[in-house]
Amino acid sequence: MYSIIRAKKHKSLAAVARSARHTFREQPTPNADSTRSNQNRIVGAKSCHELIQAMDERLPAKRRRDAVVCIEYLITASPESFERHGGPLDDLGAGYFRDALAWVRSRHGSDNVLCAAVHLDESTPHMAVYVIPLTSDLRLSARDFLGGPKVMTEMQDSFHAACGMPRGFLRGVKGSKAKHNDIASFYRALADAGEAPRLCRIDYIAKAAGYETEAWQKADGMLRANAKEVAVESIRKKAQLARAKVIEQHEQELRASSSRLQHEIAALDQRARSVSRREMEIVRRQPELEITQAKVEALERLLNQQRSLVKESSRGLSKKAVRDKELTLGITH
Repeated sequence: MYSIIRAKKHKSLAAVARSARHTFREQPTPNADSTRSNQNRIVGAKSCHELIQAMDERLPAKRRRDAVVCIEYLITASPESFERHGGPLDDLGAGYFRDALAWVRSRHGSDNVLCAAVHLDESTPHMAVYVIPLTSDLRLSARDFLGGPKVMTEMQDSFHAACGMPRGFLRGVKGSKAKHNDIASFYRALADAGEAPRLCRIDYIAKAAGYETEAWQKADGMLRANAKEVAVESIRKKAQLARAKVIEQHEQELRASSSRLQHEIAALDQRARSVSRREMEIVRRQPELEITQAKVEALERLLNQQRSLVKESSRGLSKKAVRDKELTLGITH
């Protein structure tokens, strides 16, 4: 059971509008159950027009032509996660999506989160969040939030810690290249396999008018019956293969690290043996060192006595007195 978050960049208001019409169900949505669309939850902008208007007011007047004007987050979890919890986790006041929305607001600032829509009319509940990528110093920079593998990994780690881990969800495999198949590709795959009829323009027009053609009903029925067996299973297999490749890569890295550690341990063992031999040599020669030390101390005492005689001689002692002193001390020449 995995917590899932994906991010998509939009570089124009037109691109945002195309996505928003699907989010607000302002166009035919074949993979959604129209009888359950009233269960969807929306916070912020309530229509495509409101979202575009809010973006236009919030975006800097001067920006690059190729600048990312919006980040769209898709937040969900694997189907098993919702089944385990016995419901769709749809409560924005106390559930998974509530925590996810709080995480997005903390990451981007509440003023930059323009809309969050929880869809409960599709097979797996999910939330779409539209965000303007403004930094704290009011720069329009998607790179600060999605720039590079390191930033994306940190984002996934942070989201999982805040929303997934408290519910016992797993984090996706780091470095996985598994891709998300969009709805259009999903339907094309079914049609290419002969599992569903191709929908034409008249089918979409009829659906927009509130009438479902026979082809539409057949396609919708086949989708519900075969989705897990055909497309979902295929997607899972691809994801598993991608995870297996990443795990294999991690195993190779661990084997390389283990080999390096073994070499280092062998080197340390050799040094330890060398030190041990040196210690044994010192212990073996200890008596010799003690005798040598005794001789040194005796010579130092004689030298000090010689110095004392020299000093006394310099003070005017007779040669005979010095000689007597030497005989007394037992010093011979």
